[in-house]
Amino acid sequence: MKRLLISVVSIMTLSLAACGNGTKEPTTEKDTTNAPTSQPTDSTATDTAGKTESTDQMKTDMDKLSFSEIDVDVSYGKDKEYEAEIEQDLNEPIKAKVEDELNQVFLKGQDAFDDLYPRVQQLQLTKDSTNEETIDQVLKAFELEANYEKFEVEIKFNDGSKLDIEDRK
Repeated sequence: MKRLLISVVSIMTLSLAACGNGTKEPTTEKDTTNAPTSQPTDSTATDTAGKTESTDQMKTDMDKLSFSEIDVDVSYGKDKEYEAEIEQDLNEPIKAKVEDELNQVFLKGQDAFDDLYPRVQQLQLTKDSTNEETIDQVLKAFELEANYEKFEVEIKFNDGSKLDIEDRK
């Protein structure tokens, strides 16, 4: 019995010793009275650069489209609404948002843009597009059902013209 107990204790001791990394932190105190208080870290600088790159990419992507703004609102009744928007104003950052109560998806900024851009890229609409053509294309691109109660889309084209469609069932 003693041999078994000694073996178990030995194995546990070896296991615990193997888990350590063999390094110890110094226990001396540092004088922080003259230390700088808010130094940016490398990750902060990287995040800022990453945001600039993604903003530049969003602008490049938007420049490929025939419009600078799109606002889609489709209502399916109480608390069942899909709203999506991309807005590009001169000298302002691109704004994007998705509020999809149907699928409980709520996005802003880059995440919203990444979700919306492939959808809006499919649209082949002009200021002269018919109501039916606009509704059909938007519903298909945004993967929405046609049994809506209220449908609204506003598009501002690069030439300054607008397409504004509203439909109720």
